[in-house]
Amino acid sequence: WSAGCEGARAACEMPTACMQLALAAALVGSGSALLQAPVLRMRRVAPVAVSRLGLSPVAQAPEVAPPESKAAAKAIKGRLNIRIDDEWYDLTNWRAAHPAGAHWIDAYNNSDATEVMYGFHSDKAVSMFRRLPKSKAPPKGVRSPTPATYAFRELRQKLVDEGWFNTQPLGEVKKLLPWAVTLASGVWIARTAIGPLRAFAGILLLAVSNTLAGWLAHDYVHGRQPFAWAMRGFGELVGGMSTTWWSNKHNMHHALTNEVGYDEDIALDPALHLWAPDPKNDIPWLRRWQHVYWPLPYSILFLYWRFDSIRYVLKHKKWSEAARLAGHWAAFAALVPFQSLFLSVWLSGFITATIVTVTHQSEEIFLGETLRKYDFVEAQFRSTRDAKCNNWVSDMLWGGMQWQLEHHLFPTMPRYRYPELSKVLIRFCEEHNLDYRVTGEFQIIADNVELLKKLAKGPQKPGNPNSEPVFKQV
Repeated sequence: WSAGCEGARAACEMPTACMQLALAAALVGSGSALLQAPVLRMRRVAPVAVSRLGLSPVAQAPEVAPPESKAAAKAIKGRLNIRIDDEWYDLTNWRAAHPAGAHWIDAYNNSDATEVMYGFHSDKAVSMFRRLPKSKAPPKGVRSPTPATYAFRELRQKLVDEGWFNTQPLGEVKKLLPWAVTLASGVWIARTAIGPLRAFAGILLLAVSNTLAGWLAHDYVHGRQPFAWAMRGFGELVGGMSTTWWSNKHNMHHALTNEVGYDEDIALDPALHLWAPDPKNDIPWLRRWQHVYWPLPYSILFLYWRFDSIRYVLKHKKWSEAARLAGHWAAFAALVPFQSLFLSVWLSGFITATIVTVTHQSEEIFLGETLRKYDFVEAQFRSTRDAKCNNWVSDMLWGGMQWQLEHHLFPTMPRYRYPELSKVLIRFCEEHNLDYRVTGEFQIIADNVELLKKLAKGPQKPGNPNSEPVFKQV
């Protein structure tokens, strides 16, 4: 993937006055309401034992808190060793050259990174890693991969050999068509709206098109096929978000799903708590109502992401992405009334956040004794649940995220292969004593609300960690 964020300067200047004006307009259009909001940062505390109150188990809190992000690079002492395909590599002198940032290397020190290597890298990158220096003194006592993990590697290679990762022209057209239709319809209705009902119809269609654009951009960032590379700029031009910023954040979520201190997708406190909070990190009167007001923080997702994207491209001088973001906002500002545009982004954030969170948040969250305990394969089965959609509209709106487990195990596979892949994974689970979890699309949302309610009414747990990520992108 694209270069990571380590080593970038803290502030940047725009090269031209024209670019300054364009991006300033973007800030006004998407994130002005967030500029007044305080940045949520909390001090880490020494954790003690804790158990989860919700619908799924959470282990005890960590005995040692993870290192702060700015000190993460200094936290690696001695040699930096990573295992890939049962071979240990010494990346001590190579970590800073990793295109996606040194934080990825640091996060896998003295552990197995095989599934991450194959899951997120191109064929070219995979062919190059064997030239890295071998470890002269591999770490001792690191657990071996489980039989299920070895079986998974064989399964993945079999799927590669059979062409499951290849794109299909008809499949790509079917993905693009609903987005194009809803966008064109939404723009036309929003521009010609007379009366509140028609105005709402325009907002709703624009919101749906924006959510579908997000799923498409998500596919193109994950994809390693030529078509996906060609469409990578779709994220800025149509989705309105930096693909580099998003891939850095999102791929850490993929690799270390529901791992406290790593996965930013569960870093929601103090707005929402997914495990019992330490008193120092709690706002009791607010938490008491989290199962009621949860749609509000969800609905600002896209507004916040757009704001973070602009900050990221300016800070890290991603001028090509900045130009595409400016083009995105210029085009939409010219085509759609500002009120309709703002409300559609707000509504789309609610739709998207609801879909992307419910398949993880009521599953196992790893901290304490289970923090980094399981290998990649078992951790994905424990932290991920599929949603069963009941009609073609839901199938379209979920954008492949209803097949969340399939996507987490095989993120570079085209989503139209997931329905058939699910049958393969069910058989895999039966053979290796793993739990394939699936729940109806509305019940899975109800389960998440119930979890928020249990935690809203539950006691505090002194010593529990907050969710501040070790590696914060912005």
